[in-house]
Amino acid sequence: MDAERAADREAWNQWIEARRRAVAGPVGNLALVAFQPVGVDPVDLPGFPAQARREAEEAGVRVRPTGAGLELATVAADVWEPVDEERFVARLGVDGLPLLRAGGRTADVFSLDGSDYEIRLYDAASPALAAFAGISAYEYDPDWRVSARLEAYEEHARVPWEFTRSTDTGHTKVVPGVIRAEIAGRGYELTAFADGGQLVLVFADETSGRESYAPGRFLRFDPPAADFSGSGEVVLDFNRAFIPPCGFSDFYSCPIPPAQNRIAAPVRAGERRVLWNDRPAASAIP
Repeated sequence: MDAERAADREAWNQWIEARRRAVAGPVGNLALVAFQPVGVDPVDLPGFPAQARREAEEAGVRVRPTGAGLELATVAADVWEPVDEERFVARLGVDGLPLLRAGGRTADVFSLDGSDYEIRLYDAASPALAAFAGISAYEYDPDWRVSARLEAYEEHARVPWEFTRSTDTGHTKVVPGVIRAEIAGRGYELTAFADGGQLVLVFADETSGRESYAPGRFLRFDPPAADFSGSGEVVLDFNRAFIPPCGFSDFYSCPIPPAQNRIAAPVRAGERRVLWNDRPAASAIP
């Protein structure tokens, strides 16, 4: 048991370091500096020699160069090809592709639920990256590995959600069932949504705003089945609770914890707060 716990702690330490590297990467949370909604009419992309528009029913956008230097990566993040005519750019996948770049700036195509689209713009010289000093976290505690159960619905539900960007409220998330868990001696029926082959729990607790990120935190975990079919046991390892993207950049829109995901106990596990040398002001690409 001691060896198993030591291995779990080491895996957690590696996760902590990987998180810090990821948020500070060239398309990490700290690098997001603007977003541009895309509709049927062409729009300029701030800081990019390009325009974008949408075609009805397409799961992505059309991008047309308006100057030199625009490149597209579709097969690997280090394999770029020049864009010299209008190209279809698909919605960002779980592999982190496709990506656009021009100079030191990068972009991806994002949609909350496929009903509308935006292009998100990243700058490797963002003010937030310059001000970032790390992420504080609670000490690893194996007692915060909570066994729970997914009770699957007969059909997956599309649940309207509230977001930090008020104009996004009402977009839906796919919820395959209810998560039944006992946390700090109290039973809960939690709502988690499907995302990239995992489930995501958006939760708040008695540390929220006092000791940890105020709106709440996220927790990813594996479903009983890869296709989200059927009921089964799951593990909620709150040691891997993390600060959502909107804690690093004001240009993200993050889901807010629903009432049933507000835990009436302090969850002293996982990430706590973003640490800044100087809190950066919100700014977009000029």
